Amino acid sequence: MNKELLERYIIGGTNEVENMMVQEWLDKDANNRVEYLKMKEIFQSYLYAMNKELLERYIVGESNEAERLIVQEWLDKDANNREAYLKMKKLWDSLPKPVEVPDVDVDKAWGDFKAMRDKRALERSDIPNKKTKVIQWNWWAAASVLILCALGFYLFDRAHRETMLLSSHDVVRKDSLPDGSVVTLNRNTELAYSSAWTSTYRNVALKQGEVFFQVHKDQQHPFVIETGKSKITVLGTSFNVRRMSNATEVIVSTGLVRVNYGNKEVLLRPEQMITIRDSDTTKAETKRVKDQFYKYYVDRELLFENTPLQRVVEVLERAYGYKIEIDHPADRKLLLTATFEQNSLTEILKVLRDTFALKIVAKDKEIHLTR
Repeated sequence: MNKELLERYIIGGTNEVENMMVQEWLDKDANNRVEYLKMKEIFQSYLYAMNKELLERYIVGESNEAERLIVQEWLDKDANNREAYLKMKKLWDSLPKPVEVPDVDVDKAWGDFKAMRDKRALERSDIPNKKTKVIQWNWWAAASVLILCALGFYLFDRAHRETMLLSSHDVVRKDSLPDGSVVTLNRNTELAYSSAWTSTYRNVALKQGEVFFQVHKDQQHPFVIETGKSKITVLGTSFNVRRMSNATEVIVSTGLVRVNYGNKEVLLRPEQMITIRDSDTTKAETKRVKDQFYKYYVDRELLFENTPLQRVVEVLERAYGYKIEIDHPADRKLLLTATFEQNSLTEILKVLRDTFALKIVAKDKEIHLTR
């Protein structure tokens, strides 16, 4: 077995096809497993003797599932390891946190000043003309001070405002936003919002990936998601947004969702979906949602009930990111009834193989179900 492949397998850097190769090699001979365990122990010791960055990712919650398992094994192995980790964590926790400064509306401040100025102008109509120049000068001085203060607050706020980024990397991540809304990020997803996010506005940006939103209801402050060339606005509802390379898909679970793109606007209701391409100039078609498989990463399970094998394959391609082909057309109509809870693609493919007497063949980064 290739040493480089085993090292990537240890740290969770292999793909599903490579996982199958390694697991078959491990199951083939007990000596292979002994050799693997020795290599894993040596590699972990070497890894942690030099990899401070991995520990830092673990501390801030950005390590993947395989890396977390390795760190936990390393911590349990030796009291000195845990002591070194606690010292690093204490140092990390002592670092200063970014200061949040409330928003300052410069336009509102200027509008308030003008309204006050006009009101005072009416009140001073009885004042002798010889004092006019002095009063006007005082008003302009006050205006200058007000504008400078507002501008100073604005610049201070901009300087201290930080973009907060939620990233899921190789695992599904569930988190909450400052308003209490709950977001579930699928693998390899990035969601951004301002550190100065307040109830005045609720804007987030989906940079890549897929998110299931459960938005806290607030009639006065709409929740807005910007992704690609689309803007999605809601008050309190649950829905799924998937950002692809040149398109955005929106599926509504509950409530009402408004989608704007270009000069078009579409309202979506429960069990409706729309796919908008960045190049669309005409109104995109609204469709009914045919099943609930789009929430596979939220529910953490795949529930198939007399589901055609062709549809099963489509769901697996989306869930695991692999191209899967059914070589014989007749097999596409085979019906599967099974429930998978956080199973790997390898485990699911083995069930398909045993259930329908198929063969699993990897060809040029594609998986073929054949006979």
